[in-house]
Amino acid sequence: MLNLEDLWFEKRPSLFTKLLLAGLTPLETAYKAGLHIGARRQKPLRVDCPVVSIGNLTVGGNGKTPLVMELARILDGEGKRVAIISRGYGRKSKGTRVVHVPGSSSSDFRAAGDEPSLMSRRCPYACVVVGEDRVDAARLAVETWKPDVILCDDAFQHRRLYRDLDVLAVHAHRGFGNRRLLPAGPMREPMAAASRAQLLVFSYATDEDPADLRAEHGIDDSMPAVCCSMDVSGLVNRDFEITTDPMPGRVIAVSAIANPSGFLASLKSLGVDVVGDIRWRDHHRASSSEWKKVAALVDSTGADAVVLTEKDLVCLGDMDAGVDVFGLRIDVEWRDGADLNLVRDMLLAL
Repeated sequence: MLNLEDLWFEKRPSLFTKLLLAGLTPLETAYKAGLHIGARRQKPLRVDCPVVSIGNLTVGGNGKTPLVMELARILDGEGKRVAIISRGYGRKSKGTRVVHVPGSSSSDFRAAGDEPSLMSRRCPYACVVVGEDRVDAARLAVETWKPDVILCDDAFQHRRLYRDLDVLAVHAHRGFGNRRLLPAGPMREPMAAASRAQLLVFSYATDEDPADLRAEHGIDDSMPAVCCSMDVSGLVNRDFEITTDPMPGRVIAVSAIANPSGFLASLKSLGVDVVGDIRWRDHHRASSSEWKKVAALVDSTGADAVVLTEKDLVCLGDMDAGVDVFGLRIDVEWRDGADLNLVRDMLLAL
């Protein structure tokens, strides 16, 4: 099946890719016109609390969710009350609603969406609010929890809500692809929009230096930049606890995320043998018949377990595969103490 995202990030585009994406130019032009109209209508509104936005310029796969949870962890460690607001993509509920307050049980993904539900499990000390209108969500968070800081997930383009700090996540290796706007490329906004950010975080970095990555991806060197990797912390069981069971030898990888190749590479780093790889679209909710196909693949390959991303475990972990089902936990690891200190200092200065 043709995947546009693969074409956007081709290092040396083929003639077929160039012709196909050229045919999308009219739609790209229309998208750009819509951006200009939307930007003129934006009047940022303040709420009675500092707001940190974590977002990106390209669609999916930049590590925003782990980064939100890491910033929440840092703030909680400094004794700050934290609220997280999110659109709650894929939820069945409507409107603005509180889906988790500290001391309550974890939120159900049907009401909250998979990512907010995961955040409520990983950050039980944070209030989590979902809503299509980020201003309403922020106001409800202030009213409900009186936080010291609000973390706004995936909100770089949601300019109606005033933010005190804009954090821009960029995949260290994928970068901005062909730099074209949707649907001819992965860009939600033109490159010039990066200047709105006050902190650049290169995610999925290894040993790279931020200055080198800025030069490689054509980003102005005046913006503070840090690097982090997305490290595997282990497998979690259906209760979202790191399992102490022996590592399975042969596994089926199942993912419903924007960039499954990263998940597969992380899973292989554990030393397991991936004998099956099933990929669904981002935020996909698998049916019982689809899950039966997973179980059939388990039988045919003799797999010992099925491993999902931790986000997918939230909404797919109750399915029966005939073997153990685990989630792969990923945590942010800063390049060094200086990068962590810079992030912490910027958060505490709000």
